[in-house]
Amino acid sequence: MRFLLFALICLCTGPGRATEIATALAHFQAKRYPDAQAAFTDIIAADPKNAVACHHLGRLAAMRGEAPALEEAAKWHGRAAELEPRNATYLAAYGGALLNAANKSRSFSTATKGRDMLEKAVAVDPAQLDAREALFRFYYHAPWPIGSNAKAYAHLDAIRKHDPERANVLSVISKVDNKDYAGAFKVCDDLLAAQPAHYNALYHYGRTAAVSGQNLVRGAECLRRCLAQTPPLPTSPPHAAVWNRLGNIEEKLKRPAEARAAYESALKLDPANKQAADALARLR
Repeated sequence: MRFLLFALICLCTGPGRATEIATALAHFQAKRYPDAQAAFTDIIAADPKNAVACHHLGRLAAMRGEAPALEEAAKWHGRAAELEPRNATYLAAYGGALLNAANKSRSFSTATKGRDMLEKAVAVDPAQLDAREALFRFYYHAPWPIGSNAKAYAHLDAIRKHDPERANVLSVISKVDNKDYAGAFKVCDDLLAAQPAHYNALYHYGRTAAVSGQNLVRGAECLRRCLAQTPPLPTSPPHAAVWNRLGNIEEKLKRPAEARAAYESALKLDPANKQAADALARLR
């Protein structure tokens, strides 16, 4: 697989630049982000039209999260999409970056431009699920006249055909966001009736309990059952997230010692877990 990736990079860029890109990608994939930033910046200095470097500089900027960084991410992703306008991944990343920037700036025009880029991505590749997920969230949450439940669920149905697990998770999260807690619990219950050890259903039942304050005892039980399993997919919530939600529930159950222990367990697994760190500081 690595040889094939290197060969494809060589085909597009030539062997000299391909070595530099491969090194930068290795830094990125190993989460050596300062090294990746420096490597991709050097590539752009020598080759301003390198779409791979533009795309990854956009991803690196987005990780910083603050408003100026989100605008920078949109700039880099926009350059990648301009350089390769038939690349669905780049179009999806640009659309998502524009929506993230719009959330900070409250810009209607930026939001609609982001939506349009995402629609271009799925027109190029109907199986571009990151774009479809972003469109589902956009249409589901946006106010009339740009929001549309019909369009949202059309994208959710398309996601379900390719990745039922992802569709189920989106359905639960969206119901929780809209305070339809009964609906969220029902989706989880239906999944657990068919697969009692369904990791994501257990986690999202617990998350829904933590957010809503309802069904707390069962929610804690579901989260503890997650901890007895290995997360089945790279996209499954890690145990640090499980411990954090368990801490939320223990707080609501008025058990501060148990809540502190849960947050400490989350931080042992993920020292960068800000939610757990903030909660722990509040309880001390």
